[in-house]
Amino acid sequence: MELKISDFEKSVEKFPALKQGCIVDTNVLFAGSYPLDIHNDWADEVFKTLNRLGIPVYTNLNVRSEFLDLHRKVLIPEGLVGFYEDFSESLDGKIYDELKYLKRKAKAATDEERAFKLNDSDIKKYMELFGHEPAGDGPSPWTVFCQSYFAPYINGIWEDVVQDLKINFLGTREIESKEFFEKHPSWANMVAILGESGIGSADAMILNLYKESSFSLLITADKAVKNTMLNSSFSGKFVLSP
Repeated sequence: MELKISDFEKSVEKFPALKQGCIVDTNVLFAGSYPLDIHNDWADEVFKTLNRLGIPVYTNLNVRSEFLDLHRKVLIPEGLVGFYEDFSESLDGKIYDELKYLKRKAKAATDEERAFKLNDSDIKKYMELFGHEPAGDGPSPWTVFCQSYFAPYINGIWEDVVQDLKINFLGTREIESKEFFEKHPSWANMVAILGESGIGSADAMILNLYKESSFSLLITADKAVKNTMLNSSFSGKFVLSP
């Protein structure tokens, strides 16, 4: 069953099991930590409501990896634009043209109040432009760029969101203690979810974790994850989404 944040408190009164806790996916955590995400306001309201109602929030380590990768895809272009603004007068040729074009695209995204991301192939293109091979006895130009324009912003970002949004972990210890699980989530069941829906393996993992847990609530900002759950046999389970 799908829930909405506008009447969530009434749902909790009607279904007290929701107070046990919830599982959140990567998109919710990213939305709650990145102001330009399209679902930032919604995620902010969700976490404030959960905190006010005393509902614990859980996730797993796979989500942590995805979360860092999403921030990598927005922080690297921000760093590239910052580098261009600092050194444009001394740049020329292809790297100048590419960074100038990147700045224009980033500004258009900001003007439209949306996140600007680079995909992996784009990031690798800039690696090549800067030079990723070691330079003599020192680090490559790309490494030097990252040390100044990327690392200071990605370091600690996960620890900050864990503290700010009060995130708890569902790891091996929690699963084996059977506090929230009757059995260990199986690989076969995850593959079955993936095969029946076509969603990514990381999304299938979080859905399988949720399905095998005693929690009644999954929170996601991903429409494909929500629809996969609603189209599958998640008896007695709820999903909260935008």
